[in-house]
Amino acid sequence: IASALKAPGWKKHLGAVDPRAITSREALAKLPVFRKSDLPALLKADPPFGGLLPEPVANYARLSMSPGPVFQPEVDGTDSWRVARGLFAAGIRKGDIVLNTFAYHLTPGGFMLDQGARALGCPVIAAGPGNTEQQLLVIEQLVPVAYTGTPDFLKILHDAWVAAGKGEFPIRKAVVGGAAFPPSLQAEVRSWGIDAYQTYAVGDLGLVAYETPAREGMVVCEDVLLEIVKPGTGDPVADCEVGEVVVTSFDLRRPWIRLAVGDLSAVLKGSSPCGRTNARIKG
Repeated sequence: IASALKAPGWKKHLGAVDPRAITSREALAKLPVFRKSDLPALLKADPPFGGLLPEPVANYARLSMSPGPVFQPEVDGTDSWRVARGLFAAGIRKGDIVLNTFAYHLTPGGFMLDQGARALGCPVIAAGPGNTEQQLLVIEQLVPVAYTGTPDFLKILHDAWVAAGKGEFPIRKAVVGGAAFPPSLQAEVRSWGIDAYQTYAVGDLGLVAYETPAREGMVVCEDVLLEIVKPGTGDPVADCEVGEVVVTSFDLRRPWIRLAVGDLSAVLKGSSPCGRTNARIKG
């Protein structure tokens, strides 16, 4: 919070708050929610980043755009979006060649997964989405064992591979996001011999939660603080009650304090059977 208050936009939003007094979830819940839906208008009124950065724009590594439009800065460093933990939970290990089909053009999505995989020591094929025929050539020549991208594009690649009579599909691990992954498609992917896991990330702040082998909800990323609040308010709801996802990050150079992302979920009781002890949310 002290870092956020160096930015005029956050100072205006938070008001006269003493960062030293925010020492509990209860104290945090008294701060105003920052709604992602308000970002496009704020960024347009005060370009480029609405006064929300504590450092000059020249200090950031990449600048990108998500639907809205919402513009985001990316900081230097290894796994700055904190995605590696979610990939590791999905069984991706050092040396696995990863076919990353999340978009690299303008959006931060491709770079998020790219950074996370390389932090684990995985060679990454920066494929992006589309270009199915070229992707089949890449898969045939480079033989990736892991896939990152939307679940529907994984199906497109697999079906095209089979239709081309290329034999056994080499991909055996997948981390999917950015689109629905219904039970019917989950079952189909399993029938291909692919172990696929869902991940939940937001373009503004990176990984929020990830699926583990327990297959019971999604574990909240240990580097963020997640709240579930009554929609339209900042009031936390009880465990298991559905509400809006609100996330606070601890990135000093790209802070987010109670960002209401617009998604609905609920906190599950207890810890994951996989052994991870952080809170879990429903998908």
